[in-house]
Amino acid sequence: MNYGLWMSTAGLSTEIHRQDVISNNIANAETTGFKADYAFTRERPIARTELGADVPAKELLERLGGGVLVDRTWTDFAQGDLRSTGAPLDLALEGTGFFVVRDSEGDAFTRDGRFTRSQRGELVDLDGRPVMSNRDRPIRLPDGEITIDDRGGVFVDGDEVGMIRLASPATDTLRKIGGNLFKSSSTDVPNATEVRVQQGMVEASGVDPIGSLTDLIEAGRNVQAAARFIDFHDRMMELAVTRIGVTA
Repeated sequence: MNYGLWMSTAGLSTEIHRQDVISNNIANAETTGFKADYAFTRERPIARTELGADVPAKELLERLGGGVLVDRTWTDFAQGDLRSTGAPLDLALEGTGFFVVRDSEGDAFTRDGRFTRSQRGELVDLDGRPVMSNRDRPIRLPDGEITIDDRGGVFVDGDEVGMIRLASPATDTLRKIGGNLFKSSSTDVPNATEVRVQQGMVEASGVDPIGSLTDLIEAGRNVQAAARFIDFHDRMMELAVTRIGVTA
């Protein structure tokens, strides 16, 4: 096996993954409540260490290391800036917590508080998912002036009609499912206690566009470098077969 070709290929696939993650961040730089992802890499152990066995090895190759592999992608849940919209059903969370919406697969969590009133009179997100109350049911909004306090209490013309559920799932249990939503692998999700609701505001994306663009350029250069090394090893093998391997 061509060891250099393997390492170059591993590096190429790793940097392509980084490019994909960074590109997704940039695409969501203006998405309300979006949380940026960061792709990390890890050094692959040499074969003897990885296999945990006393196998034949070449000291010269071992000094080169085992190359790099993709590690777990990490999501930064830091709060974004709050921006005023003035819309009564635009809500932002100040502190640690998530809104809870319900789809066909159960509860999902989001920081995107751009809500609206459905034709059925329920408080829903932009895709029509009902926003859940602390009684685990949708919140109905009669006609009238809507005010929402910092606890998530919903009032119409001064009368309370529901309380928005604010959840605090452990971030290490969350995974993105698309649509600016998260699912938790835990079935026991406590209510949030250190969070305040801000009416007429939304949370900006957590993406740093300038930093992300810089990272994307770096990843692109790394992809080009790995591709050049692959081409170099390919030509070396061609020479080995067509010239060095020729016998008189």
